[in-house]
Amino acid sequence: MNGDGEAAMPRGERPEGLLGLLAEDLRTVVERDPSVRSRREALLHPVLPALWLHRAAHLLHRRGRRLPARLLMVLARAITGVEIHPGAVLGRRVFVDHGAAVVIGETAVVGDDVTVYHQVTLGALGWWRDNLRPEGERRHPVIGSRVVLGVGATVLGPVHVGDDAVVGAQALVLADVPAGAHVCAPMATVSPRRPRPPVPSPDERRGSMDPDSTVLIVGATDETVRKAKELGLRVLLLQHPTKVTAEQEELADVLRVLDYTDWAAVEPVARSLREEPGFRVALSITEPGLENAGRINDLFGLDGTGYAVTRRLRDKLAMRRHLAGLDPSAVAAAPLARREDLDAFAAAHGYPFIVKPTDATASIGVLRVGGPEDAEQAWETVERLRGTRTDRVSTMYLLQDFLMEEYVEGPEFSVEAFSFAGRHVVVAITEKFGHHDSFAELGHAVPARLDEPEQDRIRASVGRFLDQIGLRDGVSHTEVRLAARGPVIIESHNRIAGDLIPELVRGAYGVDLTEYALGWPFRLVAELPDRPEAYAGACVRSLVSEPGRVESVEGGGDAAARDGVLDVRITAKPGDTVHAVRDNWDRLGLVAVVGPDTTAAIRRGAEVIEEAIRIRVAGEDGRTWFAHAAEAGSPAGVRA
Repeated sequence: MNGDGEAAMPRGERPEGLLGLLAEDLRTVVERDPSVRSRREALLHPVLPALWLHRAAHLLHRRGRRLPARLLMVLARAITGVEIHPGAVLGRRVFVDHGAAVVIGETAVVGDDVTVYHQVTLGALGWWRDNLRPEGERRHPVIGSRVVLGVGATVLGPVHVGDDAVVGAQALVLADVPAGAHVCAPMATVSPRRPRPPVPSPDERRGSMDPDSTVLIVGATDETVRKAKELGLRVLLLQHPTKVTAEQEELADVLRVLDYTDWAAVEPVARSLREEPGFRVALSITEPGLENAGRINDLFGLDGTGYAVTRRLRDKLAMRRHLAGLDPSAVAAAPLARREDLDAFAAAHGYPFIVKPTDATASIGVLRVGGPEDAEQAWETVERLRGTRTDRVSTMYLLQDFLMEEYVEGPEFSVEAFSFAGRHVVVAITEKFGHHDSFAELGHAVPARLDEPEQDRIRASVGRFLDQIGLRDGVSHTEVRLAARGPVIIESHNRIAGDLIPELVRGAYGVDLTEYALGWPFRLVAELPDRPEAYAGACVRSLVSEPGRVESVEGGGDAAARDGVLDVRITAKPGDTVHAVRDNWDRLGLVAVVGPDTTAAIRRGAEVIEEAIRIRVAGEDGRTWFAHAAEAGSPAGVRA
């Protein structure tokens, strides 16, 4: 019985006519809203008029009476704040709770027993795409039965959300959701209160109304484009055909799809965009886009980092040669073109030494030649890798040229820095945890557990290196080994680090390096102090396993919801082959966390993996086991 003593209609029986549907809507409010206790009270539910007026408007719309149908829904919106196009199809017992700012588009279909919370949008991808669709093609989502759409959920385009799925609060859905799945937006994290650097006044900021507030970005993630727009910048985006996403299409003011690593393709597009609509600077914070962003700045005499500096950082042999001309004690290096080159380098500089690609990332192809017995195997590996992709995810690079360089003994750190017109600020020194048999990186932690004198030596070394290399502005990520003779630069990049290190910097220091990289050329961010202070510790832990095959992956969402977790990225999928760890791509996932200090964060990362994430791996002998957190001990010479 309902609150007024009337028997509820059985679920399988369809109400007769419009009045039957309206009565069922009324009963649904009584059944689903715990604050409503009777039909009379349900008549005052703030969303009921929107549903009832839509039922009537939809009938008019189907009969071709579009104008009166529209008028009814304009009235509904004025009364309730809910906007439902009369062409949208709503199933039975749809319950809209609170309802303010709900938007449901013309070709949307909503199934039976769906729950919709306030600020939900079932929308299209944009007129610039929809106007190109054939007449009558659906532009809006189809929502299955018994789906829950949480507060602020946004579902865009002709996607399908399966029965019994849950789309969590603030989630953005741009692809199909399987039946029963849960879609969760990133959880908020709580960081200690920290003072923020002073922000320039509105008069000092170059806002979106200034025609000079336009940036040409060469290659980008969704986050990069989103943050540029949040800063008020107009975005001209050059994106690779394999990297375009719906969010980039929606946010970029101008999108040009091309192989942005090919200067012959980029130059005419850059000239056209410079003429109209124009841009102030070209930049990239992703590895494949750096060199051509530099070429664009050189071509038009812009203030951004040019090609020569970028090439010194991208080409590790060019960097070694440049430093050798400035510092007699610089690490020795030479190109590797023939098998005999290995013996010649050993004769000149001794063993061990390193062989690696001149411009790869993620520890791909890095080899340690410990003695004459390793030389033949090293050469065979180099020959096998030449002409192959630099990783097993991206298609942007081929391994081509290799170099040899002296081996530097000592614990390794990375240095996340930002340069302000030649003033280099070391934002964070990052402790790195490596694999015992390879150069794979298995974890990172900030701030590094180093004594102040050691930190001072690293800061001075990196500042001197950036001056020598010629970098004056922007973000940099420099890898350093702390040798007996002092800090030694291994390599550097004028981009943000990978492996969630920017998330660690943001969690421990409150500094968003991506925001700084985008905002500094336009002076939209304030300069940082020489020594930013950490207010917490933060750590990335890797998931690894002995060789086998992935059977199942569970717990990523649970891990992401736990206290102190900044991000969870699981790369393993059922059916994947698990290799012995050779480089970064053999890891199965990453978990980034914050804690009261660095040691606590390292411990917390392992706890989250152990308690929440279940990546089951099967061996050839039939045994199964779970992936685990990679070891993250203190590097030699670093206090725990």
